[in-house]
Amino acid sequence: MGSKLVHKLLKDGDKCSIICTQRVGTVNKRLEDISDRIRIIPSSIDAICTLLQYEQIDVVLNLVCNYSRSNLLYDSVIEANIEFPLNVLNLITEQGVKRFITIGTSLPAKLNMYSFSKKMLSEFGKYYTEKHNISFTDIRLEMFYGSDEPNDRFIPMLISNMLVGKPVDVTIGTQKRDIIAIEDVVKALEVIINTDLPGYIEIPVGTGVAPTISEITDYIWELTGRKSVINKGAVPMRTNEPDCIANLTLLRELCDWQPVGWQEGLKHMILTMKKELEKQ
Repeated sequence: MGSKLVHKLLKDGDKCSIICTQRVGTVNKRLEDISDRIRIIPSSIDAICTLLQYEQIDVVLNLVCNYSRSNLLYDSVIEANIEFPLNVLNLITEQGVKRFITIGTSLPAKLNMYSFSKKMLSEFGKYYTEKHNISFTDIRLEMFYGSDEPNDRFIPMLISNMLVGKPVDVTIGTQKRDIIAIEDVVKALEVIINTDLPGYIEIPVGTGVAPTISEITDYIWELTGRKSVINKGAVPMRTNEPDCIANLTLLRELCDWQPVGWQEGLKHMILTMKKELEKQ
């Protein structure tokens, strides 16, 4: 999401100046083609503190995230989803930066540690807007997808396995999910970045349509040639599994919001991943 947003902002804004943080010891190959147009600093509080002493920052966008694949080891989740962004929020407030935008989630707080930690950061955001007169925008993002996502995520996993005929284990799939193409997520973020939004505000971002996971699975199975065996119910449903659909009222007030439909978006993703597979 971050690399795609940076490319989009640079493409649409000639005077846009972007500074990115990057984990120490990592290399983001997705930014190599624009490395001469952006500035990259380590994702450390010391580096950010130094930056704020010499640069005037208009808006901070927090895309740092850990999805919590483990039910036991929460340290990295708390650090990524709460501690690091909260430290940044603290620093920018002290330096007079007035806008902070964070990528949150539409999932209920107590579903897992990922959703809980994201909602906790939002609670801090409410406090800071009341006590320090800043703008804190919480993007309540629905499930997003894209052809170059890691294959350990749900939709890329389905497509990559079904393209080669591997069996797929899923839940019974009765839960509803509003799924949105990454390109539309980036469009929404660009609009929000370029809009002055005072105080604390939550903005749901999705398509406003929510098929069931079973419908999504069946659709991908059809478009990939019905080669895989789908074992529905092999994966147990999570306790209190929610249905998720974005309320687009606020987003439509900000722009003419017309996202790609989930079927059209998945079809494009499947064709793209199929072409990449054929090159290998």
